[in-house]
Amino acid sequence: MKIYAKVISLLCALLMILSCFAACADTAEGETTTEGGASTSGNVEPSVTTDPNYDEDGYLKSKLPEDLKYTGETISILNWKAERPEFEILESEIGLDLVQDKIYERNIAAEGRLGITFEWTEKDGNSNTLSDFVNHVQNCYESGDYYDIIATYSRTAASLSAKGLLEDLNRIENSYLDLSMPWWPETMLETCSMKDSLFFVSGDISTNLLHMMYAIYYNIDMLENLNLEDPVKMVDNKTWTIDALIEMTADLYQDADNSTKPSDDDIFGFTSNYFHLEAFYSGSGMKLLEPGDGNNVLAISEDYTSTKAVDLVDKLRAWFEQGDTYINPPGGSLANDTVFADGRALFTQNRVYIADTQYNKGMLRNAEWEYGILPNPLYDKSQEDYITLLGNPFTLWCIMSGARNPSMSSAVIECLASEGYRKTSPALFENNMKYRYTPDSSNKGDGARMFDIIRDNISFDLGRMFAAELDYISEKPLRAALNNQSWASTGKQIKGGLNKRLKSLNDSLASAFD
Repeated sequence: MKIYAKVISLLCALLMILSCFAACADTAEGETTTEGGASTSGNVEPSVTTDPNYDEDGYLKSKLPEDLKYTGETISILNWKAERPEFEILESEIGLDLVQDKIYERNIAAEGRLGITFEWTEKDGNSNTLSDFVNHVQNCYESGDYYDIIATYSRTAASLSAKGLLEDLNRIENSYLDLSMPWWPETMLETCSMKDSLFFVSGDISTNLLHMMYAIYYNIDMLENLNLEDPVKMVDNKTWTIDALIEMTADLYQDADNSTKPSDDDIFGFTSNYFHLEAFYSGSGMKLLEPGDGNNVLAISEDYTSTKAVDLVDKLRAWFEQGDTYINPPGGSLANDTVFADGRALFTQNRVYIADTQYNKGMLRNAEWEYGILPNPLYDKSQEDYITLLGNPFTLWCIMSGARNPSMSSAVIECLASEGYRKTSPALFENNMKYRYTPDSSNKGDGARMFDIIRDNISFDLGRMFAAELDYISEKPLRAALNNQSWASTGKQIKGGLNKRLKSLNDSLASAFD
């Protein structure tokens, strides 16, 4: 169905582009519009098809039975305090923000569709309060006070699964989850399953998932002044590689105050933050964990200490040492976001929300120069696809162990995801973000197309989700690069300790699966 939907989208692309630009032409600067501009994978123009599988706005419908109703049921949802709106939106809060309005509409539509009422309970649950959230769920489970649904920080959800506090979504009788639908990323089932079990899902149901996609931004004005090759053409030709990025940033550092250390007025070829660098590892097609054998649910991937991983770390540490990059270290005082936002770097690596006009963290919302967006580069020209890493603060949706009616919970999750695909994602993906990537409308087409590549290649890795249990395994290779250490030796030194932690995790998972 996904392939069919994408083909339909391509057939009507020209008609959609015309309608989008017509709508944008009548929109004042700084405003957003939801008319004529919403399209995600699976979107079709109503005038092009009368296929009953699509709604009146051209979006693929869910396969939930028309007569499926849980009239009068109250659905209890425990959600974490996410970085950006995703869950309960009060009627008094609408009219202030486009995406917030669409989340409200999503919730109202799901309640009406299934005849239910949502009851939201919010708890802190990010990396700093992970254990508090897990303990709360554990206490609720032991007292018999079960939530119908849990929606929480990615690493928190993984920890909940290791403690046996989540239902196996693959074993729910009469489940309504349909992971073949376009609101669920194609890679999710493969990369989030453990043995034949699946405990959490994400996709269009999580606005934070789209916010947290990693990408590379570039300063178009600076690129043109340097007479460098157009990186968009490089993306299309599959020559946008780590080597190409390194080559394009060579000899660009300018020490404005002769201080011999990064300062507010210096110019760089590339900026990032130390914890963003993991996008290079995942973007190179390497995994942290893979399926285990025998009684082991998970194993450290052979990629982790492979020749490829060693070469990647060596390549990056040499790049960092040559001086044309600024990587904000732990506790660093010079914000890498600000360097790029001030127009003093050719490239930066970050999550896509920095170009979002709706939130204060949108560092590029006031940029007066032209910028573009690119996927994270390929490892080399032999790599087939670009791969998009997700920042950790996205939401995984789960069903709590002991939930009174897991089948009903699965229907609610499927309904929210499909409504999010039709309502929240178009608002955020198209109008808030994709059409904002360059102030100059002449480049919006390329920016929108690059954004599609980023969105269509989302990747998950259980190693990042279980990082708290595995001594933050995902950070080790790129920390070695940043500290000018050889991964050939460092990787071998830490692997024994990681395997001990993994044994403990595997024991917990095996017990939880029983």
